[in-house]
Amino acid sequence: MRRPRLGRLVMFLATGVTAAGLAACSSASSGAPAAASGQGPEKTTITVDTLDSADSAPLWIAIKNGYFKEQGLTVKLNYVQGQALAIPGQAAHTVDFANQNYSTLYTAMVKNPALGLRIVAEDEVSGTNTEVIMVPKNSSIKTPADLRGKVVGFASPGVTIGNLALNEQLKGYGLTEKDYTSDPVGFPSMTQDLARGAVDATFAVPPFITIMETAIGAHQLMDLMTGPMANFPVVGWSTTAFEEQHYPRTVAAFQRAIEKGQQAAAANPTLVRQILSANMKTLSPKVASIMSLQSYVTTLSETSMQRVATVMEQFHVLQPGFKVAPLIIPLPEGS
Repeated sequence: MRRPRLGRLVMFLATGVTAAGLAACSSASSGAPAAASGQGPEKTTITVDTLDSADSAPLWIAIKNGYFKEQGLTVKLNYVQGQALAIPGQAAHTVDFANQNYSTLYTAMVKNPALGLRIVAEDEVSGTNTEVIMVPKNSSIKTPADLRGKVVGFASPGVTIGNLALNEQLKGYGLTEKDYTSDPVGFPSMTQDLARGAVDATFAVPPFITIMETAIGAHQLMDLMTGPMANFPVVGWSTTAFEEQHYPRTVAAFQRAIEKGQQAAAANPTLVRQILSANMKTLSPKVASIMSLQSYVTTLSETSMQRVATVMEQFHVLQPGFKVAPLIIPLPEGS
């Protein structure tokens, strides 16, 4: 039996100019909402947990374009291999904001309501070929039915969007989550683990899909986000009730800055490809130019995020009646 492995937590502080070319500035510029009101953020430095993946494009854009500077914020980035790994830091109040998988967030709140996790902005919904199952070159796995008895890698332990979507699609093949073994690998390790046979198949998102294709000849077994999972809400930006209660102006400042990053990412795929190429260590300009992109979201919709809870209820991950509304911090004026 395989022993599950947690991804390694990698810390990276983005103060000043980073090796990837990002800069985060600490003073508010004149005319910015926070500065103009005379009510700047309670904190001028915030810590954000995120992934070294396309999920982070709006955040990187917001830093590069000075949107956090406009709000009087300096950003320190902690890179984690899976979004669930951000939760301990949020619980300890050492992480102010995080890029968070909705299913992970909801599950964490059910297990420990005292965590007080809150959603401050949406990040993305699934697009075509952006949430997939990959298999190695010359794999014996030819159809989803062949996943029976196999080991499938995922970015984080527990319930994630990846295994939730896989379970939904496997219903058509007469399989359930009991028919395969989940292994929490972490996105950066997936290509190597797939190549050496540590996993039989793996969940992948951009740019790792394209990296696996070009580096080891892996290919896509199935696109998970089709049919009932099309345009499915995947990731958002979270904080805690502690932050909301003690630093409300800081939360609002983060929301304004990240929303501008979301809007820029949604409007300009070329900019997204450029920012990913500049900031992802594992991503070449060639891969950035051809990889599929998620759809970045510029709203904060209770209806959209409740859809995730509804699917989780169908698989008995959540009890019926889970409400997303209490977790949402509405966007401030000017976002």
